[in-house]
Amino acid sequence: MDMITLVEWAVLALVAFLAGTLTRRTVARRAAGRTAAASGGVAVAVPCQARWRQGTRRRFFGYGKLGAGRDGAGAEFKAPLRPAVRVPVGGRAAVRESRRPGMRVLEYRAPDGQRVDFLVYDAEADRAVRLLGVPDPADR
Repeated sequence: MDMITLVEWAVLALVAFLAGTLTRRTVARRAAGRTAAASGGVAVAVPCQARWRQGTRRRFFGYGKLGAGRDGAGAEFKAPLRPAVRVPVGGRAAVRESRRPGMRVLEYRAPDGQRVDFLVYDAEADRAVRLLGVPDPADR
């Protein structure tokens, strides 16, 4: 490899590193703003990606927002240009690390056995669990 190729690779690596850092900081700043708004009592939807494991939407995954239901009880997932999908409440949720930096996978199993995976930002994983109505183990 000649010197120009090495310099090009070094510049590409630096640009990729800077772009990744800027993206993570922007996402963290926006998540902090949404969390602050939610602590004031405002219902703020959580941006995420959802993937259904069973049912008619089993092959669907999409970007949207997980928010409170229209009647105030339960949660619903709203993707752009699609009708809102009601998510059953009261199930179990397991949060695990994602292969994408700054993200977590929320594996949700509803009481009726339906499974949905939500890909959420680290800062908003706890709020997404609360939106889904998962019982807090401390309450038992």
